[in-house]
Amino acid sequence: MKRLSALSEKPKVRALAWVVCVVGLAFCVVCGQQVKWLSDQGGYQANAEENVLNATAGELLRDYTNIVAEEYVTAREVGRSTSDVRDAVEDEGFVFTITDEQGTTLLTTYDDAMGKAQYDYTLHTQFFPIEEEETFYRTYNTIEEREEALQTLMDTYGDVSYTYEDHVYEGDGNDSYILSATYRSDGETVPITVTGYAMATSGALSSLHSWAFSMSYRADALALITLVSGVLGVLALALLLRGAGYRREENGDIALSWMDRRVPTDILVLGMVVLFVLWMAMGGTAVTMHSRSVGSVLPLYPLILTGVAVALLVAGAVSLVRRHRARVLRENLTFRRYRGKIPHPRDLWHRFLHFFLQFWAAGLCFVGLCILEFICLYMYQATMDGSAVLVWGGLKVLEGILVIYVILAMKEIRAGGDQLAAGNLDYQVPTNRLYGEFRKHGENLNNLRGGIQHAVEEQMKSERMKTELITNVSHDIKTPLTSIVSYVDLLKKEPMPTDQAKEYLDVLDRQAARLKKLIEDLVEASKASTGSLTVNFQPTDVNVLLSQSAGEYQEKLAARDLTLILTPAEEAPMISADGQLLWRVFENLLSNALKYAMPGTRVYLSCETTDQAVVIAFRNISASPLNISAEELMDRFVRGDASRNTEGSGLGLAIARDLTQLQRGTFALTIDGDLFKATLTFPRCQKTQDPAGK
Repeated sequence: MKRLSALSEKPKVRALAWVVCVVGLAFCVVCGQQVKWLSDQGGYQANAEENVLNATAGELLRDYTNIVAEEYVTAREVGRSTSDVRDAVEDEGFVFTITDEQGTTLLTTYDDAMGKAQYDYTLHTQFFPIEEEETFYRTYNTIEEREEALQTLMDTYGDVSYTYEDHVYEGDGNDSYILSATYRSDGETVPITVTGYAMATSGALSSLHSWAFSMSYRADALALITLVSGVLGVLALALLLRGAGYRREENGDIALSWMDRRVPTDILVLGMVVLFVLWMAMGGTAVTMHSRSVGSVLPLYPLILTGVAVALLVAGAVSLVRRHRARVLRENLTFRRYRGKIPHPRDLWHRFLHFFLQFWAAGLCFVGLCILEFICLYMYQATMDGSAVLVWGGLKVLEGILVIYVILAMKEIRAGGDQLAAGNLDYQVPTNRLYGEFRKHGENLNNLRGGIQHAVEEQMKSERMKTELITNVSHDIKTPLTSIVSYVDLLKKEPMPTDQAKEYLDVLDRQAARLKKLIEDLVEASKASTGSLTVNFQPTDVNVLLSQSAGEYQEKLAARDLTLILTPAEEAPMISADGQLLWRVFENLLSNALKYAMPGTRVYLSCETTDQAVVIAFRNISASPLNISAEELMDRFVRGDASRNTEGSGLGLAIARDLTQLQRGTFALTIDGDLFKATLTFPRCQKTQDPAGK
């Protein structure tokens, strides 16, 4: 059995099994219906050809006679001419005679055909003839008498039209009230007898004769085809069901198809039941009637429709078996899959509007095309049978599926374009669900992603080269600057000839120190941004480092009339960081407050802890209006004062941000009016047991 299951999972064997199953069961069903009809009509008894011909001829003659009877009765009851009844049936092999109860011929197309007719059918019916219109005119002495007479007319004859005419004289008592009416009365029921005759040598009966001969001649072959195709179809179905659910994914799970994952189990079963009921309603005698109309033993359209129905039912059965073996049969029920996911009616309305706005153009084109094709089909219907409508409906279903696929493929491609436009270069358009030009377009978008990513990498490389250039130039400038600083120090030790020369020397000393600080900041900023600094991560107590920083800058801040307020964390806030780099971050932020804070205000340093993080905050009030965003303020060479009167390079915040990020922390600025706040967040170290065991 395992070999059989493994064999059934091979693509070629499975494809062959599908073809044999669908074709075999379709032939079995269609040929079986033909065999059943032949058996009912005596096709497997003696004189099979005559039995089949008598059955089909009697059915055809009965239909023709009923048509003639209905046309004649309708014409007599509405007062129309009966001459058109002769053209009700356009078959040269059919004639009829209509007689009344006394045997009088009322209408006939029968001439000398009695001797040629092989079949006849008699139908008894009746009609209600309409008599001539009559007029009623009477004069009454009172209105009551006239009303009573009118009521009598209306009770006797249903169709009454009337008018009033009054002559009233004052005082003489000779008043008259006139009633003028017309009515149409129905006569008594007239029984009639309609007899139809058919000749096998002409008309439709002649074609039936040839078809009945073919059916009776091939009756045994039809029975054999039914048996053989049924056995092959059932064996192929058993092979498909046996192999369903034995193909595995790489992770070992049973491989499920699109139908298994997307269509709920109860919806699938309901669809199979509806399809089977519709097929049963269309099957049976309908197949045989179509065979007679086209004159073939095996009709093409019913065979195709049966094959489609069998394929859908088999696909559903295989899906159910696969779900059962994967143990997802119950989990795929609708109420389980969508439990708690049923949207609000308002959301459904919004979704409908969204869907309509997306698909209205394609939907209108599709509906318009359907209308045009239906008009053409209706005009062509005069020469075709009713199965053409079913074929048209099937084509429309396929066309609708194709249109929906095109729209979904375009949405998939558009989603990829939106992701690329948003900067998500890692997004891949899923081309496994796309075919043809859609797949090619999706692959082009993926290749475009690679091109954009290459361009971004080139841009980043260019930025790194610029940073390295700044570093190298800074080093080159630093060498002569060191000499300048050294000679300025030597000159300061020598006596100056005048006080003005001493002042010039002080300016040179101050500007040389400023230039040296700028070059050091440039080198540090370039190293921090490129990540070339070596970070020595060690457990660090933030409270201790903040206290040291506050002690270092307390006197400097007091000299600027600034009050430093330190609020440490209640418990030891341990983080993993480089103490020297973190000190540099604190120094830059306190130096920034020293330069730009408003005198007479307070500078706040605080530390707070959570279970996962340590949050450090620096806050002060700016002396100049902060008419700049926080993002712009952290850019390089940007300073808070637009006039740039204060000292500083504009690199302090950028260096602090880069150094914080190198230590796996986050750096954020907040500006609220003149309030400046810098927030540093670091992951908190997990508590470890004391070595002494306390």
